[in-house]
Amino acid sequence: MNNKKIKLAVVGIGVMGLKHIDAINKVGNAELTAVVDFEESATIRKINCSYFPTIKQMFKSKAVDGVIVATPNSSHFKDGIEVIKNECAVLIEKPITIRSKDTEKLILEAKKKKVQILVGHHRRHNPIMHKAKEIIDNNILGKIRTININCQMFKPDTYFKQANWKKNDGAGPVFVNLIHDLDLMNFLFGKIVKVFSISKNSIRGFENEDVSGAVLEFQKGIIATFLTSDSVASPWSWELTARENEIYPSTEESSYLIGGTKASLSLPNLKLWQHTKNGHWFTPISSTKYPYKFSDPLVNQIEHFCDVIQKKKKPIITASIANETIKVIEAIKLSSKTKKLVELTY
Repeated sequence: MNNKKIKLAVVGIGVMGLKHIDAINKVGNAELTAVVDFEESATIRKINCSYFPTIKQMFKSKAVDGVIVATPNSSHFKDGIEVIKNECAVLIEKPITIRSKDTEKLILEAKKKKVQILVGHHRRHNPIMHKAKEIIDNNILGKIRTININCQMFKPDTYFKQANWKKNDGAGPVFVNLIHDLDLMNFLFGKIVKVFSISKNSIRGFENEDVSGAVLEFQKGIIATFLTSDSVASPWSWELTARENEIYPSTEESSYLIGGTKASLSLPNLKLWQHTKNGHWFTPISSTKYPYKFSDPLVNQIEHFCDVIQKKKKPIITASIANETIKVIEAIKLSSKTKKLVELTY
């Protein structure tokens, strides 16, 4: 395998499936060998590879080294388990599943079949986050005390008309958007242990929320807040600040504010705020912006997937780590429903 291109298949040729195909085409040692979707659309006919209506039929006819599952959220468990049963490495788009118990079943099956599960939290592959982790781990901020997460955007009606699943439980801005932000906080700071949340569907009235907010406590004692909505005209989201995807207009705003005893950091603009030496709120404060070299996180993710398939590297994010964020989302939903603080166990 080391001297040949890694043969990859993509299941689910929607928005994310097409992005993964584009990323595969930019990776020198990878090739798209098959796509799977319930019908062969005009878009699929333009893709230069084999088409199959089911995962089962693909494995009967085609040898692949790895499969990317990019189907609707509620199908991730079903499609992921099908790939694993065929003893093939899989990269499952986030959320890995919409129920933590289903993720645990995936993990058990993967151990039985001795295959790797990766999860499509692609922002972990962004150089911005590697630089942020370096700054935090080097104690430049001192002891981290607070985090503020903003994930607010306005989605047009056309977004929801594209696919009915976007209106259902398991979609919504918490499962579709905020999940990325929660995963990055896990990457930087570890586990969340307490959640108190309020969520509403007061604008659109779908099964899922259109606005949500929460107070979170990390195992390390950090207190965090988040606000998320897909019904707010706002520049305060990773999508409109990180410049990862050219489809979104970019702004100079931040979506994360991280507060420490020595300094504070805003992301994704990597701006560090510090008082003068031994300073406090009466002394001057100024900012420094850290440089970084951009590279496409989705392409980086495919390169990493290929490395894992070839046993050159271990997964940056495992199914077990991804499931920690699923449990946080379940706690957000439970707290919103019961109007009570929820304590998490792992």
